[in-house]
Amino acid sequence: MKRHAAAVMVAGWGLLNGVLLAVLSVYGEASLVYWLWGSVVALLELAALLVLGSSEAGPEEHTRYRLPRGGAPAVLPAAAGITLGVLSAVYGLWLLVVAVPLLGVAAALAVRGASTPGEG
Repeated sequence: MKRHAAAVMVAGWGLLNGVLLAVLSVYGEASLVYWLWGSVVALLELAALLVLGSSEAGPEEHTRYRLPRGGAPAVLPAAAGITLGVLSAVYGLWLLVVAVPLLGVAAALAVRGASTPGEG
């Protein structure tokens, strides 16, 4: 499978907005807020599909990207998981539902990065 970093970035942004929409539902916002935010999530995911389509159809497609070696990809999910874990002390233990899987992803990425041989 070819890697398209731009489409993954836009799709991730849409998924993050979906998580924020779920947080709003916990607080019981008005239905108009759900419609507006949900439409933003839908538009972001549509944009991700359009970016993916344009990157595959383009004549000068770049499919090889340099990826960080070692445990570097684990830093972002680990930072987000730790931040949400600390915020769970203030906003409630329900945030651990998001924090624990993020820490699991970070641990898996760190283990995978440690077992991948580096370039010499």
